[in-house]
Amino acid sequence: MQKKIFAIGFNKSGTTSIHALFKSLGLRSYHGTAWRRCDDIRLLNSYDCFSDGIPNDLAKLDKLFAHSKYIWQVRELKSWIYSRLAHIEDSKTKNQFNSSKYWDITETAVTNWIKKRTKYHLYLYDFFKKRPQDVIMVNIIRDIDAATKISNFLGYSGSYETPKMNVNSRKEIPEHHIHLFKKCISDLKIPEYELEYDVYCPSLANGRVVRKYPPDSGLLRYYPKVQINTIRY
Repeated sequence: MQKKIFAIGFNKSGTTSIHALFKSLGLRSYHGTAWRRCDDIRLLNSYDCFSDGIPNDLAKLDKLFAHSKYIWQVRELKSWIYSRLAHIEDSKTKNQFNSSKYWDITETAVTNWIKKRTKYHLYLYDFFKKRPQDVIMVNIIRDIDAATKISNFLGYSGSYETPKMNVNSRKEIPEHHIHLFKKCISDLKIPEYELEYDVYCPSLANGRVVRKYPPDSGLLRYYPKVQINTIRY
């Protein structure tokens, strides 16, 4: 099997921009949800790069395509939640929304997103801890050098400008989104300062985990044992 490139962070974390970057590099890039199942071999063989959500079975994907490269894109909790809610709101307005228990503007859905984010990101830390050369963590929204870091990581030299795709032009966050988010973080007992962390919420993990892994990509330099690629920059 040939090597692939997988963007394995959650959707609404700059995946459309990453897809545009892949295409600008001349790569065959797939942006959608079908690849996440990790069982459509024809689809997986048809493209070089994949983005838009997290894989259902990373271990299986990794076994199918050994020595592939992984882009672990992250985003601050607060802006990530509001972006997801705005996306759903827009989909409903356009009559393009398919509701489910964990994909809607509800306390159940948002609470699940927050818990799943912490659990999944801690899983990725463990998954790649012995092979940091295969993954790069990047906050494509916050880091102005994100495109260059990703491209260099993939073996392309030079500097690159990050494509600004799918940017939400809405300036004000709806009050019902604010109220919903506040209710969820209050129920989960997440302190205000954790809302700006882009990897995970320490309050949802134990002290041992917090000492082992940084909750924000900007703190990686203070964790010398965590050799995720972004620490080079």
